[in-house]
Amino acid sequence: MPKPRLLLLAATVLVTASCYQDPNAQLDQMQEQLDVANTMNELANRTSELQFTLDSLRQVVAKQDSVLYKLANLAGVPYAR
Repeated sequence: MPKPRLLLLAATVLVTASCYQDPNAQLDQMQEQLDVANTMNELANRTSELQFTLDSLRQVVAKQDSVLYKLANLAGVPYAR
């Protein structure tokens, strides 16, 4: 009768071994997730900075366009926007 016990023991060892997770692998995965989150935050910050810069440039162009329109009007030159 030792064969069923041996099979049960082998099955138990196999199931237990398949449940094992390497703690170092878990730590590496957690670190990778933190790195991805930090990268995403950095990209969001850069996107905000680029949007602010683009808005500022649009204001500058609009102001220059208004100045050119006024100068053209004073000079009597037709100016289409």
